[in-house]
Amino acid sequence: MNITLVMAGDEEGGLEKHVVELAHGLQQRGHNVTVIAHEKYRDRLQVHFVAVDLSKSRRNILVLYQLYKALKNENADIVHVHGNKAAAMVSLLLPYLKLKSVATLHSRKKNTKMFKAFNAVIAVSPNAAEVLQHSNKHVVLNGIEPPVLNANIIKHTPPVVLAVGRLVPVKGFDVLIQAWKGIQNAELWIVGDGFEKEKLQHLITELDLEHSVKLLGFRSDIAELMQQASLYVMSSHYEGCPYTMIEALLCKTPMVSTAVGAMTMVLPEQYLCPVNDSRALNVLIAQSLNHLERVQKDFQSVFEFAAKELVLDGMLRNVESLYQEVLNAE
Repeated sequence: MNITLVMAGDEEGGLEKHVVELAHGLQQRGHNVTVIAHEKYRDRLQVHFVAVDLSKSRRNILVLYQLYKALKNENADIVHVHGNKAAAMVSLLLPYLKLKSVATLHSRKKNTKMFKAFNAVIAVSPNAAEVLQHSNKHVVLNGIEPPVLNANIIKHTPPVVLAVGRLVPVKGFDVLIQAWKGIQNAELWIVGDGFEKEKLQHLITELDLEHSVKLLGFRSDIAELMQQASLYVMSSHYEGCPYTMIEALLCKTPMVSTAVGAMTMVLPEQYLCPVNDSRALNVLIAQSLNHLERVQKDFQSVFEFAAKELVLDGMLRNVESLYQEVLNAE
């Protein structure tokens, strides 16, 4: 199968990681893969690459013409675009290209009308799928290469609650820090960088939590930290299917979360709480820390699900199946 993947923008996040891993995974399964994206991604992609800067305005005539030429030259069996901006740009060109097409919505958005032009649409969580008005929509959870676990790593003492993400408002780390007030005999490690770092550090100081809350900055040893942690926490205001959730579960670290994105599909209901509710999050964390053995038992079936469905092979099978369905349709 000849497959062209398209992503817009020039950021570093889950969407970009997803496209890179999808491209390599599809190629390893015998497909011919091309990626159309910003030049900055060329070096990390070991597939055919066509550089088009789609980070500019989605109605930039020159950029749309460059994208049209690239898509026409590739003449793929399937074009698969990722994110709202790429979907908006490619949707304008599809009437002139007559290509079979799939688009992926990576998080819940208010405006999804650009997805109507595609033969099929993937949402990475049930929460995102709810807003899609499309007759052929599918939920396909993200998958990653399973992390290599280190059998020599033991749980940290005192127990660690770990959070990972960019230090930006949508991640709700301010709510998490407020929720930590009153938690005893445990540490909260927050991994990541971002423009809210100074604000969050000030909040930690203001609440007198320096002894138990640590901002660790960027780290490349996330899997090791997750193995040390007794609990993973996600406090986001919204999410799609975050890679950090998957990595935590593949490291067999149970988690608590706000009721957003794929967490509502994957996690037991009793380990979810409302968004932006520091009191509810405090209770959830405290109860989980007080009953860690029970929490581990509650998550055994979740760990088994993750090992089967939230790995790269599982995601690739689901995506390939959808491609074939689109190609076989009249």
